[in-house]
Amino acid sequence: YQRRVREAVVSTQSTGRTRAVLITGNRYKGLDSIYSSMFTSYHDDGTLESYLTAYSRDADSTCKYVQDVIKKHEQEIVAFIEEGARLYVCGDAKGLSVGVFEVLCNILGSFKGIGNSEARELVTTMKKEGRYNEDIWT
Repeated sequence: YQRRVREAVVSTQSTGRTRAVLITGNRYKGLDSIYSSMFTSYHDDGTLESYLTAYSRDADSTCKYVQDVIKKHEQEIVAFIEEGARLYVCGDAKGLSVGVFEVLCNILGSFKGIGNSEARELVTTMKKEGRYNEDIWT
């Protein structure tokens, strides 16, 4: 997980790309965010355009799941995608992979005015191109 993000940071820095988004999902901010200071520093130095988080068990969390973060920031996410951003989605595998794929298809379909099958094809192409990356665990 940490290695993959570091590789992405190196790739972003070496290619001059500045539009990288990292979305993480954890249960508790205080217990599970072991890399948050590193990710925050990547955001602060401009390596990550956005570092967005979801905490499923924190009562005060406005976004419980990664899918909620994507939906909440849909305009920003779509703009990043349109500009060639890489998405790094990290979190629990139980429902995350399918849920994130579905919400990305929904927002891209809505913003682009395309059908569900075209939106699915677009997200699948992003995966193949390395523009949509998942690091999920059980």
